[in-house]
Amino acid sequence: MNPKELEENYQNKKSNFHAYIDKIKRNARWDIYTIINATLVKNPYASVFPKNFFTNNIQKDNNLFLFTRKLVKYYIKNIYLYFSYVTAFFIYKIYYKKQRKNRLEIIIDTFGLIDKTNENGQFSENYLTGIYEIFEKYHTQYAVLLRPYGVGQNPLKLKHFFKIINQDKKDFVFEYEFLKLSDFVKLFGLLVVYPFKTLRLLQKEENDIDKIFNNAVVNDIKYFSFDSLTRYILGKNLAQIESIKTIYFWSEFQVIERSFNYGIRNHNDKITLNALQFYLNYETYFNAYVDDLDYDMLASPHKVSVNGKYYVLDREKVKYDVGVSLRYKGVFEFQGIKEEKNVLLLGSYIENDTKYMIERIEHLDNVIFKNHPAVNIHKLGNIPNTIEISNSNIYKLFENTKLVIGTASGTSLEAVTCGLSVIIIASQDNLTANPLVTHGKGKIWDIAFTKDDIEKLYNKLLVYRKNYKDEIKQISLWYKENFFREPTEERIKNIFGIEENNL
Repeated sequence: MNPKELEENYQNKKSNFHAYIDKIKRNARWDIYTIINATLVKNPYASVFPKNFFTNNIQKDNNLFLFTRKLVKYYIKNIYLYFSYVTAFFIYKIYYKKQRKNRLEIIIDTFGLIDKTNENGQFSENYLTGIYEIFEKYHTQYAVLLRPYGVGQNPLKLKHFFKIINQDKKDFVFEYEFLKLSDFVKLFGLLVVYPFKTLRLLQKEENDIDKIFNNAVVNDIKYFSFDSLTRYILGKNLAQIESIKTIYFWSEFQVIERSFNYGIRNHNDKITLNALQFYLNYETYFNAYVDDLDYDMLASPHKVSVNGKYYVLDREKVKYDVGVSLRYKGVFEFQGIKEEKNVLLLGSYIENDTKYMIERIEHLDNVIFKNHPAVNIHKLGNIPNTIEISNSNIYKLFENTKLVIGTASGTSLEAVTCGLSVIIIASQDNLTANPLVTHGKGKIWDIAFTKDDIEKLYNKLLVYRKNYKDEIKQISLWYKENFFREPTEERIKNIFGIEENNL
């Protein structure tokens, strides 16, 4: 099935896809094993089911043999991660010397970027930037709960990381602080039985979809997240601390957030969980959307704050509201395009899609490539000499750009908001992660499924922007008003309940 056919199938069958999974979730036993099951989470990048559903790809594997193969790999990988986790615990006990100044009441849960922090020599996270200064300005007590990111393969990185964190003035919390011997025993037991618990979800094979689902349940054992269980245990431990009132946390509603929510809500109904989704989403990023079924399963937060009003969903039990665009201040500061000269190529975190894109734009001139920060550029192979590689600020690049080409990049939406035309390159082997919506399609943006499409759309979009400048501005403004909200101090205070009288 080619990319265009896959996109059409997705559009025609997406409601059936969600209904099928939700029915299984509704009828399953609601426990930690169901909460963290990769197939039920729907993430098209952490489950084979979405793609196989929309392509009607029926695998011929014998599920028993497949399960045996997956089981061996599962145990090898996760036993290593288990001992790595134990090592991280001892490193924490030896190297972390910092004492908290305040008791735990408000917790801000975010990723601690180990490599970036170690490289810069100071605490670094680029998820909730700008909020800590306001907490401190108004003397509002808080603690930062760090999820160590990039430590599983090499826990020794934590030695330098903790030395840096010891020097920071903020109050920090780590899951290692609350671990008891019984938690390690519990963790090991959960790891051992998890693969067998997935088999409870196997369906009676009455149709092709049941066959596709059953194969995915077994195949998706490879996507099991070790951190989902450690986060569950952390949630249980925090649930026992009576002083905690509210936890704000960065959330893509992956298994690590679902298990954390479940660990708390299954043991404490007084802690309020506020999910922060201050990022640009994709329709096909199914796992990010919180529904009332997740609430009933105790896997959801109580409230979800999103990046713009377009992302607000109508739910009865989960409250959605508009947050702030902490990571997109440049949208509000951009002064406009100075010269429509370059074609800007945006790399994606999906390496194969980026490679495909680079290989199909050799006919274009004045091309600048901006790599995705999470991708090692050397993994992309030889980039043609005709393409300039830039590390400049994206909004600086926008100033001299006439058209942007991207794939699975939220920056494409930023570009449209800043008045640039955009071509989205469809994924060649999965559902396309497109942050744009139908508004302005064929005018300011469009999607290319083949190399020929790129050239046709390039000419079409540039002609349209030349002839309909006012409409281009109106479309850009619509995206800005619907997908972004300026992160003013007053708005940040309202979101986090920061009081004026604390000043």
